[in-house]
Amino acid sequence: MKRIIHTTLFVLFAAAVAGLMGFIYLEQGRQPVRDVVIHISRPSYDGFLDTTMIRQAVILSDSLQNVKIKDLPLRKIEQSVFNNPYTEEVDVFVNIDNELVVNVKEKTPVLRVFNKNNTGFYIDNKGKIIPLSKHYSPRVLIANGYFNVHYQKGHPDVFDSVYRKTPLPDLYRLTQLIGKNNFLNAQISQVYVNSRGEFDLVPELGNHLIRLGTMDRAGQKLKKLELFYKKALINEGWDKYEIINLKYKNQVVCEKK
Repeated sequence: MKRIIHTTLFVLFAAAVAGLMGFIYLEQGRQPVRDVVIHISRPSYDGFLDTTMIRQAVILSDSLQNVKIKDLPLRKIEQSVFNNPYTEEVDVFVNIDNELVVNVKEKTPVLRVFNKNNTGFYIDNKGKIIPLSKHYSPRVLIANGYFNVHYQKGHPDVFDSVYRKTPLPDLYRLTQLIGKNNFLNAQISQVYVNSRGEFDLVPELGNHLIRLGTMDRAGQKLKKLELFYKKALINEGWDKYEIINLKYKNQVVCEKK
């Protein structure tokens, strides 16, 4: 008998809570939006996006004036913010204070590609192509040389078929390898595609050129470079050599100045 009473009370309590939550939900739905709260997630303080830019995207998707919360086109607002080329992820919802919350994750550039006419674009850490910005220029690895690749509308990924015969896929892979090595990530500032379509690396410290060659065994080559820097150049000086050649298997061939 006690079990039946306890069960009945629990069911009534659950029904009362559900009814109260439903009432609160319906009541909130009749209220207008009080404010727009924007959060931008990115590795650094500065970036491509700012709150004004995102707020404009929200307003363009819906005026928000006298719009009840239940009538908010949240999917449409999300899509409007997501259409910004610097947005990686976006989440839009209404909190208990009747504020429209817009959480945005910004794309993280890792490589800036320069074309022959000094135009270009960025490639982010997911291999996506993003345009240059008039407001922000991040400090990232630079790629230039004997190539002239332009962004093809509708093909934002470096592995899309339209870029298959360009250096972009290998440039992205090389950038990923360098980025995973803290020492080389701080030391290598530029990737140059030479007339043979091979890669030369330009260091931050030292007046020398690093000949990487093709992407064949690229990970091993970069490991050899790191060991060479730590064992040889630190003792012999950064400017002793003109060329550090990594193209040969199991050895580093250097040309003195």
